[in-house]
Amino acid sequence: MFAPLAALALAAACSKGSGDQVTAPVAIGMTDGIDPYYSDGEITLFQVNQAVPFPVRKPSDADEKALGAAPKGTGYPHMPFLTAGDESVEVHFVLSNVDTVSHNVWLLVDPWNEFVRWKPGVTVVSDEETIPNNGYDKQYVLDPMSRLQGTITSDDMHEIAIKLASVENFLASPQGKQTDSSTTDAPSPTSICNNIFEYQNRSNSTPPDLFYTPWIPPVVAGLTGMDLGLRMEGAAGDKAGNVAIEITMEVQDLNGDRFVPQDTTDAQIGTPPKTLSPPAARF
Repeated sequence: MFAPLAALALAAACSKGSGDQVTAPVAIGMTDGIDPYYSDGEITLFQVNQAVPFPVRKPSDADEKALGAAPKGTGYPHMPFLTAGDESVEVHFVLSNVDTVSHNVWLLVDPWNEFVRWKPGVTVVSDEETIPNNGYDKQYVLDPMSRLQGTITSDDMHEIAIKLASVENFLASPQGKQTDSSTTDAPSPTSICNNIFEYQNRSNSTPPDLFYTPWIPPVVAGLTGMDLGLRMEGAAGDKAGNVAIEITMEVQDLNGDRFVPQDTTDAQIGTPPKTLSPPAARF
């Protein structure tokens, strides 16, 4: 379904000679033979992930010198080279279930910017309860022997960039540096991170979200990549299902010089230097 669209978009991108492009497909799969990602006798989580860097140009020495200091109210060490307004990224995906039973599957997008790579992990609430921490997590029910097509829109990807920037800003603050074992009645830092990343919470919600909106920085770093994943949950002793996802991305370079042209060997910005996680996360 996406092939004709991808071909047209790719031809247009190449004709302009810009960073606008449709990326090559990326596919990952889960089988019923994989080991659990996490298991504690009560819950078993199966998860597969793959790093998906975006074709963001590596800044030159001159670029880095021109960036300057980050504005107050951000968690950045300097002004971002790529801001959320410099890009438009739309993700087209196909989820597949090759089993003869239905499966509940979570599509995971754990975002990167040039500074940090979000790694949510899980939180152990009690001996009886363990919950996955949030990135962009959306649940789908896959019928037996079925395929499901969908899109993470450019607006959704922009929102994911804002969520990552807000969590980064929060965790750099004194409140974010508190431990989750604090005796105060305030929500724990991990709870606030999960609230910000909660799928239904939006940066432009009305009324404003009291645990999200205050942490939105004045400058939002753009997404430079993501860890794409699938997750399934089960009871102790359960096995995973045989499911897979394939994606392509439509990328627009709105600044004009932040993405490398397709099929070149130009240096890319690559994996962020730091991993960021909720304070209570376990892996």
